[in-house]
Amino acid sequence: MDKQRERATVEAFLLSQGYPTSALKEWDRERPDALVQLGDTIVGIEVTTLVEATARQATPPQKWTTEASRVVRFAQQEFERRHSLALVVSVVFRPDWKPNKREATTLGSDIAVVIEERALPRVPHADRPFEAIQLKEPHSAVAWIYVGHTRQSLGGRWVPGFGGTTRYATAEDIAETVRRKEADVHVYRRAAPVVWLLIDCDLVGQGIFTDVPDLRRDLSVSSGFDRVFCCGFGMWKWVEISCCRSTSESV
Repeated sequence: MDKQRERATVEAFLLSQGYPTSALKEWDRERPDALVQLGDTIVGIEVTTLVEATARQATPPQKWTTEASRVVRFAQQEFERRHSLALVVSVVFRPDWKPNKREATTLGSDIAVVIEERALPRVPHADRPFEAIQLKEPHSAVAWIYVGHTRQSLGGRWVPGFGGTTRYATAEDIAETVRRKEADVHVYRRAAPVVWLLIDCDLVGQGIFTDVPDLRRDLSVSSGFDRVFCCGFGMWKWVEISCCRSTSESV
């Protein structure tokens, strides 16, 4: 996770808990990723992405999303190399699409051609009303392409779209994610007497959205962290995971 996203995650967390973002005192650091001042206490905060205990998908969600974005970027570049028209495009890939980095440019070119041949003739000029165009299953790798028109001064906007079903992060997922950070708790405590872990559960890929755990089920984790929190899409929803002190915490 890059430092800017880590900072955004910490700030979103502070706001969700009723703290001002000014409580964030250090963020461009490692082990832990941030230090916050809460009253008289310095709290070290480590930020991480959810790790699935058992892979639900053939391709890890982060890789699937990265490669989908790469393909769409190539498609936009190829289209705009030949046309000055600014489009708003959302490409929804099929859940069974398997990313291949070596084929990204070819697939991007195919998508650009599909839009040229099936959407471009129907896109009106900027001074006329328009309706968004929907192309169903226009390619073996693509479920939908949505095409709209924007003013040239704003430029085009092409993004991968992700349709699918939502699954909750499981107790096993949380335990595995905490386990991978557990060995460094004693290092975090060198910077702050209290350490919290923030887990980003927003994994997207292959028709699956992962959300925060369902707390209607009893869920707790053995951890050397003092508190563990999870967030989902948009970082607006936060839940706290009940912790019991790990007997294996290093000192």
